[in-house]
Amino acid sequence: MPTTSPYPIAEPATGILNLQPTLCLVPASDKRHLPADLPPLHFLSLAGRLGELYEMVFPDRPEWLGQEAVDWADEEDVAAAVERFLGRVNTLFPVHDEIWDADLEAIEWRLYEIPVVPMGYDLWHDDWADLREPALYLLHMQHSRDAEDHTYGRDTFAGLYPDHQVPPGLEPQELADALRDAYAEKGRGTRLLPPALAALPDLIRMLDYSTGNVWLDVGEMSLAEGGGYPEWSRENVDWLAKEWRQARPVLDGVLSLLNWKNENVETIAEKLSAVRSALVTAHKRKQYHDPADATATPPA
Repeated sequence: MPTTSPYPIAEPATGILNLQPTLCLVPASDKRHLPADLPPLHFLSLAGRLGELYEMVFPDRPEWLGQEAVDWADEEDVAAAVERFLGRVNTLFPVHDEIWDADLEAIEWRLYEIPVVPMGYDLWHDDWADLREPALYLLHMQHSRDAEDHTYGRDTFAGLYPDHQVPPGLEPQELADALRDAYAEKGRGTRLLPPALAALPDLIRMLDYSTGNVWLDVGEMSLAEGGGYPEWSRENVDWLAKEWRQARPVLDGVLSLLNWKNENVETIAEKLSAVRSALVTAHKRKQYHDPADATATPPA
């Protein structure tokens, strides 16, 4: 149902979204002749706000305003105009650019909060069994060892991965830097970490919410429940676009790792063996180079 916006009406925009000519059709002193087809104020407020956002986000594309021939008294037409705007924003960073419910309240919030689509994990909402390996392997390694479980006993990880166990004290979230160093370092003419596992440190960071990137450290459910959608501002748009440029190659690498050797049980087992080997090697190297560990021995 229509609501009164708490935000002030924006200054008139250019092109079809310029509301000034429409509002000036009738002299303020002669309201008896108000045109019957003049859109209600709440529709005009949305039009002004959309024009304001175009000028904020796309100042170098003023022609887009002139292309918006919108019937501002029709909710579906207004929704379509907002979808076109969000589709253009989607070229800068991921946003929900489809509006399923052409309700003014559903439309309006998208014009005051940026409907971003975060790419992080919602580990407390997701069904872990739906995750592709090695994400599930890493999660159980981190959270399920020595946990109470009626199916697998006290060690869920051992029950799920009997052929891919790791030494006590190996925590994947503590090995991201060591794995990255191993990938960069060359030994015997080849990298110590296979190229297919180059994104393993990034996946570990994503599962630990420690990448430092807003797109990778937040899941959509967590964002929605926390009410943390950012407000539209030039600063937020620039920040989100910059963060997305940094996140996109990381996400591409993680997706490549998740899709690698994912065809069947045998190939997945091969992938887990490679991941286990990389983790164990990084764990040994970390112990060997840690002066606080007096029992450390050189890696094999």
